[in-house]
Amino acid sequence: MAKVNMPAMPMPPVTSSNKKAATKPNMPKVGKMEAVFRPPKILLNAVEGWGKTSLGAYAPNPAMLQARGETGYETLLGSGLVPSIDAARIDNWPGLLELIPTLDTFKTVDFDAIGGFERLCHEFICDRDFNGDWGEKGFVSYQKGYDVAITEWLKLLAALDRLKDKGVVIVILSHCKVKSFKNPMGADYDRYVSDVHDKTWAVTAKWADAVLFGNFFTVVETARSSKPEALRKGKGIGGTERVIYTERRDAFDAKNRYNMPPVIDIPNEPDKMWSTIWGHIANGKEL
Repeated sequence: MAKVNMPAMPMPPVTSSNKKAATKPNMPKVGKMEAVFRPPKILLNAVEGWGKTSLGAYAPNPAMLQARGETGYETLLGSGLVPSIDAARIDNWPGLLELIPTLDTFKTVDFDAIGGFERLCHEFICDRDFNGDWGEKGFVSYQKGYDVAITEWLKLLAALDRLKDKGVVIVILSHCKVKSFKNPMGADYDRYVSDVHDKTWAVTAKWADAVLFGNFFTVVETARSSKPEALRKGKGIGGTERVIYTERRDAFDAKNRYNMPPVIDIPNEPDKMWSTIWGHIANGKEL
């Protein structure tokens, strides 16, 4: 069979439909960045009664967002222990996402507390994707609900980043609990963790500029015994001095990007708590 030479196909002209593909992308430029102090994103996990809500209430020009079921600020306000500030109760997830862009007139936005907002997110996902079924055939089936919810939770963090870019400090408060940790390098032990799902905590802690753990300083008195020190049972004494830990330890998560000291003593006076923490974060800088 004779070979047939096909004519060469002409190149299509560059039109509006293929112009983008034909344009060579610009190479990013590498250079020194300007040193600018930006509003921090703070995640505070603390034991009950430590003063999380009071700290947020005494931040500069704050807005207090309370998740459904949280009454801490209202109780403190009724007792005259915190100042009267702008506040809102959030009872649904879409409403929260719509509200956030409108908060750029405040200097600080407090979220009290992360567990309640996570619940709103999970309720939204359960209704939207699982027909309101929380059971083994619905939200908790193979942990699917928690995986889907993380995508929605990231929308919240992205919205908070945009708010931060407008000069707003973000403070997310968290209740904590004690949970056993399966230690791959040795014996298991208990540690303080947030009362949210591990997936929620992981992405939020990674996003935050400072993860702080608040507790009371406790002195443990160990009884005299012939047992090794590790096996002696101690008795807690004291425990009225507030402290914040800024670096991770086996007993809790913490981190910071501000060269803060590992442990900070916090005054008992509520109106001095914020200024003490801010002094270590900003180090004299102003927003």
